[in-house]
Amino acid sequence: MPKDIISVEGKLTPLSSKTHITYQFHLEDALSSLEIDFRYAPKPFLDKEASKPLILEAIESYSDPAWAELYKKQWENYYPLQNLLTLSLDSPSGFRGSAHRHAPEQRHLICPDVSKTSPGFIAGDVPSGIWKITISVHCVVTPDCRYELSVRGTGR
Repeated sequence: MPKDIISVEGKLTPLSSKTHITYQFHLEDALSSLEIDFRYAPKPFLDKEASKPLILEAIESYSDPAWAELYKKQWENYYPLQNLLTLSLDSPSGFRGSAHRHAPEQRHLICPDVSKTSPGFIAGDVPSGIWKITISVHCVVTPDCRYELSVRGTGR
């Protein structure tokens, strides 16, 4: 039966974009596996009127000036905008992987079995010590975005 290690939730705003939130947890004993559940909402920003200036600003900032006017005329091709949050995991001995996926609901498993460990993570022992899980807040375009993160462990 998995044991709860951490369970957190938070609220982000557009000012949170391009930041990182790191949670640390200490495992007193080695475990056979870690399970990570992560979800955030909303995913899309469905306010078309509020999205238009954001899209036009991004086109102005990031596109080749020779193409900018054409892209601006086709701004609706970039609608809807979406929030993007991703995860990375570090063990006491270093990087254990990342889940840079667009899905707003994710479940990941880290264990010694390569066939069971989630893609993007390094299979192996789950040793005792300080672990870190980082939420990379790439972009929040909605007025607010809520997330939930939980980590559970299964003993040996």
